[in-house]
Amino acid sequence: MKIRQSTYKFINLFIIANCLLLTINCNAQLSNKQGISTISIHPSGTLFTFGLPQNSTVSSGFQQSVFSYVPFPFTVFPINSSVNRQGKTELSGLIGSFDLGLNISKLLKNDRILRTEAGVYYACIPHSYSIGNDYQFSLNNKVASIWQNTVSYSGLSASVTYTSKSLGRRGWGEARNYAQFGIRTMNYLDKSAENQEDWVFNGKGFKTQSEVVNRNSFLFFLELGKTYWRRADDMRSLDMGIRVGIPTGSFVSNTFTGYNNNVPTASNNILENGAYIGFQMSYHLPLMQLQKATSKIKKADKIYCEMERKVVVKHHYRITENELQIQLYDHENEDGDVVSVCFNGQYLIEKHSLTQKPKILILKFLPNQQNVLTVFAHNTGKEGANTSAIRFMLNGKMQEIILYADKKESEGIEFMY
Repeated sequence: MKIRQSTYKFINLFIIANCLLLTINCNAQLSNKQGISTISIHPSGTLFTFGLPQNSTVSSGFQQSVFSYVPFPFTVFPINSSVNRQGKTELSGLIGSFDLGLNISKLLKNDRILRTEAGVYYACIPHSYSIGNDYQFSLNNKVASIWQNTVSYSGLSASVTYTSKSLGRRGWGEARNYAQFGIRTMNYLDKSAENQEDWVFNGKGFKTQSEVVNRNSFLFFLELGKTYWRRADDMRSLDMGIRVGIPTGSFVSNTFTGYNNNVPTASNNILENGAYIGFQMSYHLPLMQLQKATSKIKKADKIYCEMERKVVVKHHYRITENELQIQLYDHENEDGDVVSVCFNGQYLIEKHSLTQKPKILILKFLPNQQNVLTVFAHNTGKEGANTSAIRFMLNGKMQEIILYADKKESEGIEFMY
């Protein structure tokens, strides 16, 4: 069916927004603070869109359904496609949901985030239908069997989002699971189907009758996904999730009548309501801080042992048990590396010669404060750098960390218990 060109203006905005989302630097640190609240702007776009099944009934007196619903995906550049009367594919319009919201976010004392949001949006949702085998016909020697309709609408939206506790560093940042529940006002804008169309060729095909039956409705949506949080003091984050939108009413009524030998043989009435499921991607950009964060992690009285060198803490972990067993050994060849291991300001071992055989150490963590493990080098071995390997099990996965050290600088690991 011929698709109207009313949504072209959203193409550039969509592409620009996605380029920004994909190039944002999301190097995260663990959230050591609580109580922070911010106002943020929240652009959001649907990268993959599927129209959900629509209401379809066979008219009275007919035994066979001419049209059936076919899910039709639209991908990262969701341009709507259609078949014209010459059998060629046309591309036009943008498919998806595009939101711009303003929200207030707060990091709660239980390490969860609560967010309330209000905003505006635009949506263009696809629904595709296939004609039955008995009614197929050819255009330019191509079988014409699938047609797509779209319904576009816009309005206001409001939502509430609640996240899980921090899951630690995962990929792009500090990961959390989230659930978002919201409501939209739906104001009808446009439909792709013409009011009347005749697609009967050589006695086979169908005719359509399309009319708008309702211009205003509401839609409830639920989104589940993961948020990758950057810093505890500004609340910026990248969200990715699956959103399902269920409207309370229908916009458009489409009647498809199939013809065989120029005789109408069956008819379907399909109500289109804008229901969809999509892969949502969004970014929270803080504008203003309403309440400053208060640290829930106390600084230990003494973190490092008395050695005059710079300490760089490069690794951060959250721990749920009060102690952890680690293995210390030489990372590569045994080349005479001698180290001392400091934990929370006290030496666990001193002037230990590293070998391939692991040295077992037990770390006992102090709650609600920094727990720092540092390896100090007494030499640099025969092959240059002093490299210590530390291995331990965390959340069912084996972690291996290589710490580099010389007589000027040491690397460390921070554990949050």
